Amino acid sequence: MHRVLIALPTLGRRPLDPLLTALVRQAREVRSSGYAAEVLLLDNSADGHGAVRNCAARHGVRCRRVPRRGFAQVRNAALDAAADHDALVFIDDDEIPEAGWLRALLEGACTHGADVVWGPVRAVVPPDAPRWLAGGRVLRPEWAQPDGPLIGVAASNNTLVRMAAVRRTGLSFEEAFDRSGGEDTVFFSRLAASGARMVWTGAAVVSETQDADRLTLRGLAARWCRQGAASAAAERTLRGRWGPRLTARRLARVPRGAARIVRSGAARDPAWAAAGLEDLAFACGWARTAVRILLSAGPAAGSFGHRAGDGGRQAGDAQDTR
Repeated sequence: MHRVLIALPTLGRRPLDPLLTALVRQAREVRSSGYAAEVLLLDNSADGHGAVRNCAARHGVRCRRVPRRGFAQVRNAALDAAADHDALVFIDDDEIPEAGWLRALLEGACTHGADVVWGPVRAVVPPDAPRWLAGGRVLRPEWAQPDGPLIGVAASNNTLVRMAAVRRTGLSFEEAFDRSGGEDTVFFSRLAASGARMVWTGAAVVSETQDADRLTLRGLAARWCRQGAASAAAERTLRGRWGPRLTARRLARVPRGAARIVRSGAARDPAWAAAGLEDLAFACGWARTAVRILLSAGPAAGSFGHRAGDGGRQAGDAQDTR
C-alpha cells in the first residue's frame, strides 16, 4: 500500500482551514514511512462555493466539484478519484483528526491485513453545553471493542478502504440514499459480505465538532428520527424484507425509551431522558419509513421523495480544479 487519497466531502457550510491544516500535516508525516498521501476536497455545494476552492488553494490541495447533490454522489466521486490509488480515507468536514490519526489507520490496515479500517469518533461539546449532553456521550456513545476484527458495520466518517477490495467487488454507493443517508451502511455491509476483512483501531481518533442544532433536543430528535428512517431503508435494501426478529428489536426501543425517561426522573439525571428520546425518535423514524415502503411496494428510496437511480453518474460529473 503506497498511494493514499484522503477524501473530504463538504457542502461549504463549515470552516475548513483547521481541518485542512491537520490533514496536510498528517499526509506529510507519513511520507517518512513510504506513503504518498494527498488530500482531495470534494465540493458538493449547490452552486460551487468560491470559498471552498480558495480554501483548497491556500492549503495546496486539489478541489473537485461534484455538482449533483447527494451522499452517494460525493462518495462515488471519491471512489473515482482514488481509482489509481491503493487506499482511500474518508473523513467528514465536522471532524478534526487527533495526532497520529492517519498513521494509525495505515498501520491498522497493514498489521491486520485489512480491507477496511474504522476508527472512533468522539463528540466535542462546548464547556457550557447542557448537562443532559453528558459531555458528548449522548451524541457519540463510546464504541467499546478491542483492536482487531470489527464488531458490526463500518461507517464512512473515519474510515480507510483498500481500493483493491473496491475494484474486486465493483461496489459503489447507492444513489437511492443520496438524500437520506445510509449509503455507507449498504456499501460496507456488501463489502463485508464479499469477504472483505474489516477491523477497528482505537488509535485512529477524530474529534467531532457540533453544529448548533445538535445541542438542542429538537435538533437531536430530528437527527435520530432521520437515522431510524435511513436504517429502515438500508435494512430493506440489504435483506429484501424486515424479519420478525429485526422488527421486534427495532420496535423494542419504544418501551426502552419510555423506561429511560422514567429513570431520568427517578435519578434526576437528564442524560437518561435524552437517551430515552433517542430510542423513541429512532423507532418513530424507522417505523414510519417501513410503513411507507410497504405501502408503496417500491424500492427503499421511494420513501425519500425521489426515484431510485434517478439519473446515473455521468462522466464528467466531477471536475478537478486547483
